[in-house]
Amino acid sequence: MRASRLPRRRGFILPTTLLVLTLVTVMLAAAFVMVSAEYRTTDNSFASARALAIAQAGLQNYFAMGHILTGTSDSTRYTYSGGYARVRAWRLRDSTTTGPEEPALWVVRAIGYDTSNAPAGQPNAQRAVAHFAQLNRGTLPARAAMVAANGVTMLGALAAANPINGVNTGFLAVPGCVLPVNDDTVGLTVPAAGGYTSGAPATSPGNGIEYLASAGEVLDSTRIDWAALLGGQFTPDYVNQLPPAGNSTYQAHYFTGDMTIPSGQRRGLLVVNGDVTFGSGMHWDGIIVAGGQILGGTNVSYIVHGVVISGLNISQGEAVQPNRILRSPTSSRVIQWDWCYAQASIGALSYLIPLKNAWVDNWSLY
Repeated sequence: MRASRLPRRRGFILPTTLLVLTLVTVMLAAAFVMVSAEYRTTDNSFASARALAIAQAGLQNYFAMGHILTGTSDSTRYTYSGGYARVRAWRLRDSTTTGPEEPALWVVRAIGYDTSNAPAGQPNAQRAVAHFAQLNRGTLPARAAMVAANGVTMLGALAAANPINGVNTGFLAVPGCVLPVNDDTVGLTVPAAGGYTSGAPATSPGNGIEYLASAGEVLDSTRIDWAALLGGQFTPDYVNQLPPAGNSTYQAHYFTGDMTIPSGQRRGLLVVNGDVTFGSGMHWDGIIVAGGQILGGTNVSYIVHGVVISGLNISQGEAVQPNRILRSPTSSRVIQWDWCYAQASIGALSYLIPLKNAWVDNWSLY
């Protein structure tokens, strides 16, 4: 039997299988690429949202704090869980004193960095926000070296000097402090009725005494809303805690009851709800505000350069005994007005107030 001479037919199954496998492979690869791109896009979107939230948190933290803005710019950094924010403030326009007074105009920019899920080798997500603001400076009328709504009883031996003095020290120990033309003030401001009692010799504070009609007028002259302050409209840096001796920062300290200032030199703003006792060897440069009495005990040495205000609890209907201040034959006991220390201390209460409709989220990152 002869073999067939018909041509041998080639199969089509193998090429078709290879073609289908190739197409499936390409489709799967494209699907993986699309899923990966979608995942990266979603992750980047979440990272951008987190960076925006961090930037906004940094901006709000900066506005919530008081700042001593004596220059043209300021910067700080806040660290959060999963990221951090760099905040910088620039002064765009200084305050005006000619014509109607206008506060200084500032812009505060915060850049948020999300560090929670950044892939290796990839930069952290960043978002920037900014807000225009006005600088609301803390103010304190320079009434006297000591303003006492509860009056003062002067104690001490004969021939001893009156320790209260309204003549400016003129130390100029605060960088950038510029003294006004009239940098002195009166030594003491008290109510007319029983405001000042002095045994022999009847010495008078340096630069004299200013008598106002009543304790209420003395309180009004301080321009301190004591009820609002006690109600929470005051944000101190520390509560029931004093700075260490020798500190060089002007910060705000608040005590909820009576307190004694220990020995050592300190500075800043001290607000006390109760009585303040001067401990021996204490030296305070700045402002002391007491709801109750100021007590300078026997056989103690003390120095205050700045302003002392007392008796504010009278505004709450409380009976506050007069301050007891001890004379001194030397300069070891003195309450003396100092312009620079007072202004630097009240500067700790300067706040940037955000302007309405002045927030932007497209500020440059550089």
